[in-house]
Amino acid sequence: MPTFEQLEILRRELGDILREDEPLADKTAYRTGGEALCYIEPGDLEQLCRAQSLLYELGLEFVVLGGGSNILVVEEGVRERVVLSLRKGFAGLDTVGGDQWSGTVRVESGVKLSRLVRYCTERGFAGLERLAGIPGTVGGAVAMNAGAYGQTIGDCLAALQTVIAGNLGWRGSGTLKRGYRDGGLETQEVVVAAYFICERRNRIELEETVAEITALRRRRLPAGVHAGSVFKNPEGDFAGRLLEKAGCKGMSCGGARVAEKHANVIVAERGVTPSDIMILVERMRNRVYEQFNISLETEIRVLS
Repeated sequence: MPTFEQLEILRRELGDILREDEPLADKTAYRTGGEALCYIEPGDLEQLCRAQSLLYELGLEFVVLGGGSNILVVEEGVRERVVLSLRKGFAGLDTVGGDQWSGTVRVESGVKLSRLVRYCTERGFAGLERLAGIPGTVGGAVAMNAGAYGQTIGDCLAALQTVIAGNLGWRGSGTLKRGYRDGGLETQEVVVAAYFICERRNRIELEETVAEITALRRRRLPAGVHAGSVFKNPEGDFAGRLLEKAGCKGMSCGGARVAEKHANVIVAERGVTPSDIMILVERMRNRVYEQFNISLETEIRVLS
């Protein structure tokens, strides 16, 4: 937790991009949880570099908050770390190169992934169309190597602009040790912008694929407030299948309920608390472990 002296320095150096005791519930998919003791929201690259450099000098750890689509904040809030938000600014999206075979797109980290998919589809740029319907921002999607239906955001990723300790640098796609739901970033490395090289394809065909994927997600996912998949798929299997076989559909705890439509989704109902969700997550995990001897790893991230 930042000391009184560290807080004073942050206030003096960062001004109004620092907010204290900032509510986080409305910034996350589950819409519940506590406050951030220190919340920094830079509006441009200069402010981001200055803020991150200061945190590095003070020895303060931080956690990056983008769209909050797979985030759960505990009741007590985030007290030990600073929350660094890229929800303001970082909204650039443009075509920066290409030829008759491909197009190069530069997109900043605060852009919603859905906007990027739509932008590419409209221009006949292939490689991201199967990510249609995934919530969150591009920065978060790159950090977790988001994917669906046989395609990941890393498939056509060419390079990144990132900031570490306040210093702006470049990362080629080949330097990232990506894995399943892991973008291969360094600790405390913040994505500023991503460059994608996309193959040119027929726009109508891409739009049809987006429509099919969107319809499929709507059929498979429940209505209501949720954060998508709770658990990652174990190697060679599907978490949803295991959870369904273990009888998890319809399980509940307080205001948290496992969807009848999809066993790997927890729906947050009125009055839900973070503890409701976390207890239910553990009950689901325990059921699968007891029946299949498989320990599921969560896809949602708990901030405390």
